[in-house]
Amino acid sequence: MRRSRMRNLPDLVRLYRAIPGSAHIFLRREYDRYYRLLRRLAKAYRHIALPGTRVVAVVGSLGKTTARRALDAVLCCPDRNFSYSNYGASLAANILRVRPGDAHAVLEAGVDGPGPMAKYAGMLRPDIVVVTSIKSEHNRSFPSLFETRAEKVKMVSALSGQGLAVLNGDDPHVRWMATQTLAQVVTIGTGPDNDVRAADLRDGPGGMAFTAVLPGGPVDVQTRFAGRHMVYPFLAALAVAVHEGVAPETAAGRLSGVAPAEARMEMLRLPEGVTVLDDSYKGAVESTYAALDALAALPAARRLVVFGGVDEPPGRQGDVNRDIGRRLGEVADRVLCLGTGLTGVRAGAVSAGLKREAVELAGPDYRTAVSWLKRELRPGDTVLIKGQSALRLQRVAMCLQGRRMSCAVSQCKVKVSSCDACPLADAPPELFRNRYIARYVRE
Repeated sequence: MRRSRMRNLPDLVRLYRAIPGSAHIFLRREYDRYYRLLRRLAKAYRHIALPGTRVVAVVGSLGKTTARRALDAVLCCPDRNFSYSNYGASLAANILRVRPGDAHAVLEAGVDGPGPMAKYAGMLRPDIVVVTSIKSEHNRSFPSLFETRAEKVKMVSALSGQGLAVLNGDDPHVRWMATQTLAQVVTIGTGPDNDVRAADLRDGPGGMAFTAVLPGGPVDVQTRFAGRHMVYPFLAALAVAVHEGVAPETAAGRLSGVAPAEARMEMLRLPEGVTVLDDSYKGAVESTYAALDALAALPAARRLVVFGGVDEPPGRQGDVNRDIGRRLGEVADRVLCLGTGLTGVRAGAVSAGLKREAVELAGPDYRTAVSWLKRELRPGDTVLIKGQSALRLQRVAMCLQGRRMSCAVSQCKVKVSSCDACPLADAPPELFRNRYIARYVRE
């Protein structure tokens, strides 16, 4: 073991010289070995130093980051420079970043398999839990949505009788969680049986707007987000804000300033009169359909899609691809498929009426998409960028904006919030062969 560490020492030194402060990114395996110790410290810190801080835990398959950003806005939470990662040692470290005297702290808690959520609940001791959705994001780790909800509900079950659970009432797996807690439950959604619901949803070039129907009366909300599925994080933030004594009109005003996180339904305007809808951060089946619905609602001369497949498809991949292809054929004028095994996408699109030559198949190199778009785009067009998270298709949007990008890896599992925040975006080629970096990327 010691001999192996000595062999790795030169690469470790070169890593630190090239990218100072990179341990939290490229030494995650080593960092996570201290999880048990950090969990004990975080649990004690929460109990001793933060008894007056009301902790809001955000869990769910999709929409956690947007919900956290919306909650931070309505509750005026200070920026504590939380780690992007929302599990393990990083989650424990995020608790330790909360300062005594903070009125609220909003923390995401994510899992990629069964087991850890109960321990996270013990660390966080949440006063409020928001559950965004139960979807197929971790289909390989959780064989069914029943297993997924059984893990996520442990955070809700940890609430005391004085706590609050804000649940997506339009999602039956989330609504079920109301039966598993003694806390007060508030359901949110578009259905008429929700406690806080959205009505009169309106799509526009500046973002989706809606009327929030609250127990105290309606309030209008304007967002900077495309896609009606983004209504749930904003409804959750409104429900929590009202519970915590924030006036609905004040909360709605604060929500109007919340910007999308990078590569999460982010609308970018190019000087050429082109709109880019970048939703490339994740590639779940459900979020793919939601992004296509959002694209269909946006005004555009033509709609183009760069599609890189889905993460962990539920069921047979060929069937999933054909179904998505059919939806692409209904929405898009031109499609570029990046990756392998996507012939079913073209077959589905053609069956829906799109001409075969309007659907091109390419390899996984994102630079192919950049060249294709530069050749195809015209003023008034809107392009959606969506695909598997490991493809890092945000690089396509960055290149269209004229950003410098030397990273050419075909698969990437570096844990950063976005390609824009990644120190490898414009790194020299030899750095990618460093053993501490090479274990996360495939050239």
